[in-house]
Amino acid sequence: MVAKTAKGKFAKGVKGRALPKSSGKVMPASGLADKGKVLQPYDVDMNITDAAKNMDKFYRMQVVEAKVGAQCWFVLQYGRTGTTGQMQIKGPTSKDAAIKFMEAKFRQKTGKPWAQRGDAGSGSANSAARSGKGHYEMTARLTQAGAKFAKKKGAVAISLMWDHSSKAMRSDLDLWVTAPSGEKISYRNEKSKCGGRLDVDRQEHADKPVENIVWTTKAPKGTYTVRVHNYSSNHKRPMPFQVGIVLDGGEMEIIEKTMPAVHESWVAVKKFKYL
Repeated sequence: MVAKTAKGKFAKGVKGRALPKSSGKVMPASGLADKGKVLQPYDVDMNITDAAKNMDKFYRMQVVEAKVGAQCWFVLQYGRTGTTGQMQIKGPTSKDAAIKFMEAKFRQKTGKPWAQRGDAGSGSANSAARSGKGHYEMTARLTQAGAKFAKKKGAVAISLMWDHSSKAMRSDLDLWVTAPSGEKISYRNEKSKCGGRLDVDRQEHADKPVENIVWTTKAPKGTYTVRVHNYSSNHKRPMPFQVGIVLDGGEMEIIEKTMPAVHESWVAVKKFKYL
């Protein structure tokens, strides 16, 4: 995880910290998940912002090593935060060449050699960093479901996803957002008078469930309240879930919570002011 300013130097006030551990999984969009595995420690997730230039981009890069043979690939996914971005793959090539590609790209985007990758983190007004893979998975699910995104000023998007990797542990969670007017948006009220809309509602039967409530323009100013409801499930165990919030086309904030193993439970996720 690395943050930097537009001039290639790390922003003042950024405190050094170790790079977070990799998820260890090949990016699904690369098409290489069945062919290889991540070559550690070559797996980086970073966000680069410059408010003066309205720049807010993500970069996800890794070296993928073939499960059979000595081939490797350098994989890069990049684009504006809140979008799926573009995918670039170099290879198959040798391990040394793939590593060289990645280290060169890392230096180009951060101004730092790979050996100093842990020397910076988030913490200044000009920089922002994202950890974990939640942002990418959420964006991928929303894109596949045809969801609308908060891509510009005046837009607000609040999204929900949870894990259905096991058919023995599936839930139907529901996203509820209370608008500044007090009107509640959910499966019971899919469109509000203030322009909010539940445009995606993938439920218990879905392999990759996701929900999305969005104002694509002219989101009302004031306080928003986000909650998640446990409508039903086929098990009696807690269910982890993630909520993503995007304001004015900016960086997606990922909030991790767990739904108790009790039918009709509610979890308060966040109350925030949009000004």
